[in-house]
Amino acid sequence: MYCPICFNNTLHIKSRGVMNIVINSKQMDAGRFLYNFNDDKVVFLKDLSTKLEEFFKWYSGFDNSEPITKIEITTADVGCESRCRLTPGAKFSVFDSNVLSVSDIAPILKKLGVKYKLEIEIISQ
Repeated sequence: MYCPICFNNTLHIKSRGVMNIVINSKQMDAGRFLYNFNDDKVVFLKDLSTKLEEFFKWYSGFDNSEPITKIEITTADVGCESRCRLTPGAKFSVFDSNVLSVSDIAPILKKLGVKYKLEIEIISQ
């Protein structure tokens, strides 16, 4: 990812940290997800699926829930190879990195949408 300070492609997500999940601009109080890339990617996706299911269960309880059109998964746990000091509170999309793609989570979203009777209308990220 590109560093906003030195403008080089030197920004990387740390191997452990916290990701924030926001769907349709709504975030649960417990919308944080602890990750560890030292685990297998299958384990990571399973843990992410569990957190997304919590969110879908919560969101399906709304009286007028809109179709899901936007998913943001961000983290502040990044570091620059050039040791740039990043702005406190800066968050970076996990989808901008090589960590996660929409195609990785599309099957999870589809399954959860059917289970919780929520419409998924994500075109691209």
